[in-house]
Amino acid sequence: MQEIKRSKTTGASSGVPGRGWSSLQAAFEAFRKHKILVLVSFLVLSAAICGVHFAGNLHTAGTVLSLDYEEASRGLTPNGTRFNIFEIQSGEVMERLMRSAGLEGKITPDELSRCVSVQATHDKNIRGDVNYISTSFVVRFTEKGDLGGKTAGDMLSLLCEAYRDYFVERYGFNHSILSFDVEGLKFSDEYLTAVDLLELKCSQLEKYVQLRARESKNYQDPETGMTFSALEQRVSNFYAYDIARLRSYIIENSIANDRAGLESMLEYKIRMDRLMYDKMMAAYDEDNRGIRMYDAAMSAVVMIPTQDQTMKYYMSRTKTGMDNMAIHADGQLTGAAERMEQIEYNTYLTEKMAANGPDRAKTEKADAMIRDLDESLDRLASDIEAVDSAYTSAKARDYIGFSEDGAGLLDRIGLIPSLLSAALILTAVFVCVFLRIFLSNKEKEV
Repeated sequence: MQEIKRSKTTGASSGVPGRGWSSLQAAFEAFRKHKILVLVSFLVLSAAICGVHFAGNLHTAGTVLSLDYEEASRGLTPNGTRFNIFEIQSGEVMERLMRSAGLEGKITPDELSRCVSVQATHDKNIRGDVNYISTSFVVRFTEKGDLGGKTAGDMLSLLCEAYRDYFVERYGFNHSILSFDVEGLKFSDEYLTAVDLLELKCSQLEKYVQLRARESKNYQDPETGMTFSALEQRVSNFYAYDIARLRSYIIENSIANDRAGLESMLEYKIRMDRLMYDKMMAAYDEDNRGIRMYDAAMSAVVMIPTQDQTMKYYMSRTKTGMDNMAIHADGQLTGAAERMEQIEYNTYLTEKMAANGPDRAKTEKADAMIRDLDESLDRLASDIEAVDSAYTSAKARDYIGFSEDGAGLLDRIGLIPSLLSAALILTAVFVCVFLRIFLSNKEKEV
């Protein structure tokens, strides 16, 4: 009796795989018999899903944003700061977009930013932990919310222009050097110090405009017609004549606020320059003494046989200790000459300041001259900035380019995802048919 029960139990347990296999075969047979229907269903599902993808893409527009400047390959902006593509979704860019599209009050910057998506065109690792820095990005805009009747393509075009303006203004150029403020340096009230600072400001402007003139000598501001060459000449004249005239007036009329303090400072500078002058001249004399002591017979030691490009031998002479001493001596002599010039200039100032002080009228005239020169430099810097802004803005707009995202019809209808989705649905239907046959067979056995 027990053996009969055991055999029934074993038969039942071994019947499950058999019933499952037969059910699977039956499900395949059912699909085979209705293969035309299955194929038609697959095609209809694929077409329907493609239609859904296409309809969704009708409300989405895309473009490829490309960075075209040297620092982009290092992940930097033109001024050397870290580049962040997601700033295209920032509040400032969205506010610019809202103003351009006339959407103020209709949508918030945060809601508008959710319409924008960004993805790097290359975001894979090259090897290990070394990442490829992408210089191009796919930017897409999807219609969401109230856009005032504007299409995704319209909004994407305005977005590109808003981001380009934002990028150019923020990273395209830096005019901080043109806003040099003399008063902000907290210098003493000494007149010669003020002249030195004005001279420093003028020197900065001169170097800046000279650099621009070398880059584009013939560039002309479309509004004012000014060129960098003309501005360079204005800075040069200001430096050579106006500042020189102010310095001469102050020195010749012995204008100083703290005469005793100025004389003390000049005497200190003279002493220090004299010490440096003596030190440099001593080094110069020592180098010359060493050169005279150098044995002329030693010159043969540094003549070495060498081959030229035609494979012919010649005796090549290399540098010796005597050469190094000669170079060092020349540098010491040049430095000593510069120190002597400073000594003579400061001595001249000391003698002038030792004379009687100027009258009040001359001091007031010097004050007026300093104010006029400072204002003239500000106007000159403003003119340079205006021309340079027009020049750099036009140049910086080429830093960012926009092109078609290259999405063809197959990408728009999502052919591959649609086929996979249809296949997945049919697979689910097949599983349902299999389960139904399997449960039906089980009920029959019971």
